[in-house]
Amino acid sequence: MTLHYTGDTVLLDDDVCDAVLRYAQALADAQSSDVVAVPMRTPDGEQDVVEFLLGPSSQLYATHAAADVREKRHPEVVDDLDRRTQLLHPTAVVAPRSSSLDLEFDSDAG
Repeated sequence: MTLHYTGDTVLLDDDVCDAVLRYAQALADAQSSDVVAVPMRTPDGEQDVVEFLLGPSSQLYATHAAADVREKRHPEVVDDLDRRTQLLHPTAVVAPRSSSLDLEFDSDAG
């Protein structure tokens, strides 16, 4: 995908682009910022690294890249960005239901 930012663009593999956008959203929600380094594709198809400063005022959007771009997966990068995202928005913990709490309701109660 092509990630657009501050009047420029960078080519990212889809999984990384999606993770960057999710993390940018979480940072904006938390009114926080962070610098992330992620793999990118150069115009000639080589791998490189790009660093982004993401924060509440980041204006990012993504568009589909040319169909002839060969995708590569980056699970370690995505896992790191997802971990950072989850730290900003931890999942609510719900206590397990206990079978010892069998409540009986009195049908005659009014």
